[in-house]
Amino acid sequence: MCMLTGVYLVRPPLPTIGGYEGIGEVHSLGSAVTALSPGDWVIPSLPSSKTWQTYIVKNQIVWHKINKDVPIEYAATITINPLTALRMLEDYITLNSGDAIVQNGAISMAGKCVIQIAQSSGIHNINIVRDRAGIDEVEEKLKKLGANEVYTESQLEVKNLESLLVSFKS
Repeated sequence: MCMLTGVYLVRPPLPTIGGYEGIGEVHSLGSAVTALSPGDWVIPSLPSSKTWQTYIVKNQIVWHKINKDVPIEYAATITINPLTALRMLEDYITLNSGDAIVQNGAISMAGKCVIQIAQSSGIHNINIVRDRAGIDEVEEKLKKLGANEVYTESQLEVKNLESLLVSFKS
């Protein structure tokens, strides 16, 4: 969406088709295609724009086959969200094991990646999600990924956030 709103340096002429994430299913093949079969899941080999469309016809070299055992939401975002999460954790400040971070939107795919990377690096992660039905299930899923703390927006007040962070640092 950032490309369409002009946040990225690349600004395609409008109207355009959006999307960097996505997964496709092969429906038919040209006679020279040997590496793919109908029904295969594919993503662009290099991050590619214009993935939010119903049909795309491109050379087989553009596509990378994805194992269908990978959950579709991970497969569809693998070229964007893990790298976004890593950059958020590494580009702004040096974080060390024992440090703490807070993120909102923790239920997003990028948020889930932040949790996993932080957990594997020994970084205490505090995660904020929107209030919703089934919040106990959401919290359980995030904790299985490595979330240390999960709060809804209504459970936290901004004025208490700093004291929460300080309590984890000491």
